[in-house]
Amino acid sequence: MLQDPEGHGDGTRPARRARGAWRFLATALLLAGCGRPGAPPEVAGPRVVSLAPNLTEIIFAIGAGDRLVGRSSACDYPPEAARVPVVGGFGRPSVEGVLAAGPTLVVDVDLEDRALRGIFRRHGVAAHSIACRRLADVPDAIRRLGGLLDRSEAAEALAESIEADLARLRAEAAATPMEARPRLFIELWPDPLMTVGRASFVHDLVELAGARNLAAEADRDYFSVDPEWVIARDPDAILVLHRSAGDEPAQRIAARPGWSGVRAARAGRVIADVDPDLLQRPGPRLAEGAAQLRARLRAWEAAP
Repeated sequence: MLQDPEGHGDGTRPARRARGAWRFLATALLLAGCGRPGAPPEVAGPRVVSLAPNLTEIIFAIGAGDRLVGRSSACDYPPEAARVPVVGGFGRPSVEGVLAAGPTLVVDVDLEDRALRGIFRRHGVAAHSIACRRLADVPDAIRRLGGLLDRSEAAEALAESIEADLARLRAEAAATPMEARPRLFIELWPDPLMTVGRASFVHDLVELAGARNLAAEADRDYFSVDPEWVIARDPDAILVLHRSAGDEPAQRIAARPGWSGVRAARAGRVIADVDPDLLQRPGPRLAEGAAQLRARLRAWEAAP
């Protein structure tokens, strides 16, 4: 049975408790060793703090990395981002840390405390939420950031390139009838078991890769699901979107009670070697993630 951790469906926003669980776990791993902001660096033009890793990637991709004066602990790509002071966690910034960085602009995709935007604005800092819930939102987000950071020309070029890549992948996927595509269970987090519905850009990416999302019936983005529901649906393949050190994902999944008979586990069709960031960050590398996922699925199709 599909479950909404808040007890209701929400087709436009993730269930906050569910998303908070996996986001907190991922952010905690990244937080260790991150430095605290020091004196604000000298920056010509807008000075931006990014509170989301996909926005940070976009900022660098449009040539505005030199204007980034603060980042969230989850903002770890490109490698140059490591030189930028950390001002808090993903969606959970430190007000003092942000203001100490001396920004003129703060951008986020969502905040646990949305009142923080008002606090930043009262201190003379522009604050914008740039959500990317579906693939179609990504080019618009790039253009918006380009306008805010005086990089409109570079942003337009990047947005057009991504639109062309997505159109190509969409046309390639359309060549395979929907009923012939493998049914893919997307495992966002193992405990509680979480997956992705059709209201997420991850669902869009899976379709671009030539697969069917096992939970496409749910008009939600991220939510928990009963293991028995997955077992009964018997997916053809499983996509693991979390990192787990020290074990083999296919063996670990097959060892779960009742999962040894699941077709994907029985055949070892567990995809855990595609970088989760390529599929979970709605930014410049989305097409790369979809292409890698498609290559893995096609390799199984070609196998005797």
